[in-house]
Amino acid sequence: EVGGDFYDFYFLDETHLAITVADVSGKGIPAALFMVISKTILNNFAKTFYKQNGLAPVVSAANEQLCANNEAMMFVTAFIGVLDLQTGEFVYVNAGHNPPVIYRAEENHCDFLDVKKNFVLGPMDGIPFAEQHTTFKPGDLIFIYTDGVTEALNVKDEEYLPDRLINFMNSTDCRADLQTLLKNIRGDVAIHVGKAEQSDDITMFALRFNGSRKNEA
Repeated sequence: EVGGDFYDFYFLDETHLAITVADVSGKGIPAALFMVISKTILNNFAKTFYKQNGLAPVVSAANEQLCANNEAMMFVTAFIGVLDLQTGEFVYVNAGHNPPVIYRAEENHCDFLDVKKNFVLGPMDGIPFAEQHTTFKPGDLIFIYTDGVTEALNVKDEEYLPDRLINFMNSTDCRADLQTLLKNIRGDVAIHVGKAEQSDDITMFALRFNGSRKNEA
């Protein structure tokens, strides 16, 4: 089976790390092909002119490219960010995607990241995208996911929901290594789903900023 979720991370230069988590509409081979195209276009535009123009123009240019010859009117929700590994500055654009969870180490608390309601990528050209900024301090992390997490269904067709996600993350140890953290989140989703069949693709990505020390993803 193939699907349309994807994540990506790569360096734009020695100190800037780009990350993307996205979800393409539909299922099967068409969604998988559109996923590959979307991933490639975002990567190419980010590497080509992020440093000269910023992140919002990168996303706008990618959207224009995805709109070309998109007769099937497919679309992709995406969260795209660039982290400065020296300063902790994080620039991001949310294109119709679920709001990520941000963990602040000083407060030992999780909350949803403030995101503007930009349009999705692919179905309509000429759309403006707004970029936002926040700053990570050592120990802070961001958890990005697709709607397969919050919309996971149990046998009663009840969704996992964002409230349960944020409550669980505030009850678990976000200072644990990222593999353990992701395993714990996935485990809580599995407890909710129980014996129901998986209803959608599930993708999760976490990044911790450790200042001058090695960062984790």
